[in-house]
Amino acid sequence: MKLVFNYGKESLGLNIQDQHIVDIVRASMPAAGHAEWEIMRALNEPLGCPSLTTLIRQKNPKKVVLVVTDISRPVPQQWALPPLLEQIHEAGLKREQLTFVIATGAHRPNTPEETRESFGDMVDCYRFINHNCDSNLVSMGFLQDGSELLVNEKVAEADMIVTVGAVMPHNLAGFSGGPKLICPGVAGRKTIQANHSMMEKQGVGPGKTSGNPIQEQFWQAAEQVGVDFAVNLVLNHENSILKAFAGNPKRSWQEACVYCRKVYRLPLPEPASVVLAGAGGYPRDMNLYQSVKALINAARLVRPGGTVVLVAQCRDGMGEPLFQKWMQEAQKPEDVLERFKQQGFSLGPHKAFMICRVLKKIEVVLISDLAQSKIQGPLLKAVTHWEQAEREIIKRHGSNYRMVILPQAELVFPL
Repeated sequence: MKLVFNYGKESLGLNIQDQHIVDIVRASMPAAGHAEWEIMRALNEPLGCPSLTTLIRQKNPKKVVLVVTDISRPVPQQWALPPLLEQIHEAGLKREQLTFVIATGAHRPNTPEETRESFGDMVDCYRFINHNCDSNLVSMGFLQDGSELLVNEKVAEADMIVTVGAVMPHNLAGFSGGPKLICPGVAGRKTIQANHSMMEKQGVGPGKTSGNPIQEQFWQAAEQVGVDFAVNLVLNHENSILKAFAGNPKRSWQEACVYCRKVYRLPLPEPASVVLAGAGGYPRDMNLYQSVKALINAARLVRPGGTVVLVAQCRDGMGEPLFQKWMQEAQKPEDVLERFKQQGFSLGPHKAFMICRVLKKIEVVLISDLAQSKIQGPLLKAVTHWEQAEREIIKRHGSNYRMVILPQAELVFPL
């Protein structure tokens, strides 16, 4: 059987003998409709609040900030934003009153080329700025745990804030999108670090929203900042819009999460010796730092001592300097786990910690461009072709190995 995986901006075909395949696990997603029509429908049927045009006329803002996702998130902005901008301008606002803040969180900034790739000709008509978690911040008080809420100054100074993002399963926050555009999206490093340091607390995990301290703090931040209107999108594996939810920030996100559970959630098959998983292509597999999400999902389907083969191009390498440093310096997973325990939480190494919790139990083989540079360090095996990966599987599990295939590992979360 030939299976085709998204690999960067291209595809990668793997020829796999049928006798090795136990199951191909994929979400049964509905077909995507016309993207702009779906956005228009959502804007015309706002959830839990008046229409955007009505809100603008009531509030009469002088400065409006639209918080949008960075290049690491596969939101189809060129479809999502035109209907939104049409309503904003119908309400009387001029282009010069709008600023787009790209919610990079603690990621690197978009390059000018990436911003144009995401937003097209809109970059010629509107002001776009990258958030920087280390500068141009304003304190907006303190959150319930005592951590300071530091926010991008353009967001803090806005008279009206609109967020646009995608809702999908998230390994820590339950679901992404919604308040995540504010924290970590446009928050300061200290604020992000305080939030993500709760990653081992009870209630944290994919699909978990009630009692999840990370998600609850996201909402504290968003409400304290004062988001006025939100557009939350649910995408399929081709990054097309399945459904849009617009209106009150919390209500629209909650409705999007309900829909997500229907299209992304899968019954958990029997644990397998081998799982072959796809990270989902660009931008989901743009680097290893982003591909960790797919790896952790796939690891839930493999038994202790098993193997995950992850198809992830990682054209930008490891993706975060401290993450790369920790992975390269460790000789065994326990080195990272002990170092993290001794030094305490920090952004970047927290992803090394997440990977090494997996590596302590199973083997991971990457089919990736990382194999050419060897920058992944000694803990991960990286190869360029399926045949090389299969040799690693046979070494560990014999020639009669049986395998579960998860083509879109990031977009599902097993029960």
